[in-house]
Amino acid sequence: MMKQLRRVHPLYYLALVLFIAALVASTLTADTSGGVARSASVYDAGPGGTAALRKYFEAMGASTTTVQGDTFAANPSEIGVLFMLAPSEAFTPPDVVALRRFVTGGGTAVLATDIGVFERSLLDAFDVHVVGALGPGQYSVGGVAFADPPARTIALDRGVTLSLGPGRVPLVSTAGRIIVALAREGSGSLIVVGSVAPFLTAELVEADNGRFALALAAQAIATRRAVAFDEYHHGVHPTTDVLVLLTRTWPGRALVFTGVVLFLYLVASGRRLGPAIPLDPRPPRSSLEYIRGFAGLVRRSGHGEIARRRFRRELRGALARELGLDPETPIGDIIAELATTDRARAARARALDEALARPLRDDALLRTVREIGLVIGTRKTGGTA
Repeated sequence: MMKQLRRVHPLYYLALVLFIAALVASTLTADTSGGVARSASVYDAGPGGTAALRKYFEAMGASTTTVQGDTFAANPSEIGVLFMLAPSEAFTPPDVVALRRFVTGGGTAVLATDIGVFERSLLDAFDVHVVGALGPGQYSVGGVAFADPPARTIALDRGVTLSLGPGRVPLVSTAGRIIVALAREGSGSLIVVGSVAPFLTAELVEADNGRFALALAAQAIATRRAVAFDEYHHGVHPTTDVLVLLTRTWPGRALVFTGVVLFLYLVASGRRLGPAIPLDPRPPRSSLEYIRGFAGLVRRSGHGEIARRRFRRELRGALARELGLDPETPIGDIIAELATTDRARAARARALDEALARPLRDDALLRTVREIGLVIGTRKTGGTA
């Protein structure tokens, strides 16, 4: 005889699903740049930061600053070029308005992205869109925009390709795929670069990446305005949202994930939080307690006619059944029929019916109920005898 298969606990299925989801997420977000974390922040001196790029600009005579603080804003009279490198926070509508004001006022904004997710609202506002992925390799650049200093090739490890709306100009393209684009607005422009690699410390010395980045900042150097780096969208700003620690930091996200898993575990396994509460050992109530409770409710409600109406119906129904009449027969006809055989009983029945037609005190109602029992039981007692 085959051994009966043991039923698998549903929690094991849940754990398997969560493991597969985590594995898929890890695969999709895997870093292909040799394990280098790409913060693209000027405060990151590692290979995935842009601290070296800032020092490079300063060595070439540029003054640098950062955009951070309570709000996202840049003054085109003070800042010539604003680098927005791999933002890690989404652009809100006020942010888009502030950047458009900076560009139309004569500033140049350089947006570099590897995925185009957090920058989607900004790209849509300037009619530039991400359409595909870009593989690693060296790509040729040219044109007047990258002539001072001259940059001929850039080395990328990954990126995206772009599509442009009317009036937008491709600056770098390969095999019909646009890598760098220019969007003019007012007296300024937005330059979109489909990869953050040329600006990172680890890639800055590859090919002509350094010259490429310097060419983008040349306008600010020539006009003696500052080159700014957007650190606001790297999270360098205060917030009044308490949930920001849970939604925008990995420890907070891990805490939320742990809480969700714990909740699902409790639901799936039927676990209780704390010891079981014992049942109340009180004895069951008797029928008399229910009757007294009902009487108390009737008394407090001030509607004693409910009980009196019921007792009148029982008196009339019992007498009618005894005489073989319809229970809905008027009380006058029932009393008249009863008087033909027992006048005294008929008189008592009439008196009880009239008493129940008017308000009674509790003691009077109890006496009336006992008399009803006597009147109804008189015939039965007499018949039995």
